[in-house]
Amino acid sequence: MQGELIAQSQQGDVVGSLSGAVNKYHGELSDDSFGPGALLSLRYAAMDRLWIEARFGLGEYRWKITDAKLARYPDYFGQGAHIGDLYPASLATIEPENESRVTIGDLIVSYVLVDQIPASPFLSAGVGLVNIAPSTSQSHTQLPNSAAGVYPHTVPSIIIGGGVQIPISQRIGVLLRGEHRFVFSKYLDDISYNGSNDALSTFSVGLTYRFNDPESQPCDCCAECISEDCDECGDNNVDCCNSVSCCKQSCLADCSEMSCYCCAQCCCCCCGKQTVAAVVPSPVSAPVAAPVTAPAPGPVTAPVSGPVPEPMDVPCPSGQHRECFGPPGYGICVDDDPPKGPEPILWELARPLDDGSLLREVDGRWYRKQIMPDGTTRISKGLLPFEATECKECKEKQRREKQ
Repeated sequence: MQGELIAQSQQGDVVGSLSGAVNKYHGELSDDSFGPGALLSLRYAAMDRLWIEARFGLGEYRWKITDAKLARYPDYFGQGAHIGDLYPASLATIEPENESRVTIGDLIVSYVLVDQIPASPFLSAGVGLVNIAPSTSQSHTQLPNSAAGVYPHTVPSIIIGGGVQIPISQRIGVLLRGEHRFVFSKYLDDISYNGSNDALSTFSVGLTYRFNDPESQPCDCCAECISEDCDECGDNNVDCCNSVSCCKQSCLADCSEMSCYCCAQCCCCCCGKQTVAAVVPSPVSAPVAAPVTAPAPGPVTAPVSGPVPEPMDVPCPSGQHRECFGPPGYGICVDDDPPKGPEPILWELARPLDDGSLLREVDGRWYRKQIMPDGTTRISKGLLPFEATECKECKEKQRREKQ
């Protein structure tokens, strides 16, 4: 049985990430230039699909100086300025390209759009601080307005964006992200002519690492899982379930007739040929017939040394009785009162049982639909799980019918 890797975010997850990035600024002098960057973050899953993230980043953004830009902004570059001239009232030389170092610190909230698929697409929004230092690219000289202290170098910002996280293993994943940052400054390029704030866009690719151990979570199994895995299991269900390490304990505990148990990373099925483990309902004075999987409500008064010759009946809960069902000598607990009025059951989603009846599991209860010999329909119900257990009465009934 092969387990599918699911990018399931779980409440309490602590995940770190390290990403490489490219930055592009938007302002009066922006063009098709990009600058490199790096991002380091730590996030906590406050809910299964809600992340809170603290992030630190370093990088730079760039823009070219062309003749057209020199002519468009003479008050900044000087009348008739050329590459190699000095900026007006400055010791900085006009170079073919300028840049700015950028340092960021952010607090971001992300919401996962879809779960239970092999990726986690998400949308993000947050706030952050941005520190800039515009300069020439070759000599790294401060640009005129920066050197003159015309504007603050650390300013707030608002971030919106999104991305997707793709798992590689239980702990490691790939993170793809794109964001747009509205910066509360008109001087990312050291110049302000249009009166609008500048902005930054960032595109990043990185790796994530989950620090906590992922928890296995039950999920709904589909008919394909049942049929495929039952074919592979054959008669030896215990070995089949044991072969899937992350489902081992759950499969053995929940194995019953034609049922599956799913973990976060795999699906394990038990195909109805294994005896259900016994639960001890009262003080034991003789050996039990199967492994004990739940504590007894009273003391064990004698050692268990071997199997008893007759199965031990497990009493049904109050308001239920036992009906013979499943393998010979087995029964199922059924509600004493049949369902009244129309039941909200979509029988087209039910799965067929070996006896031709249909079974649906809804809101912690099972519903079974049978066509009786006289052509009438009978619907019975009970509490999940739908499990047949050994029944002395059913075994005796079968013996009498054979006689």
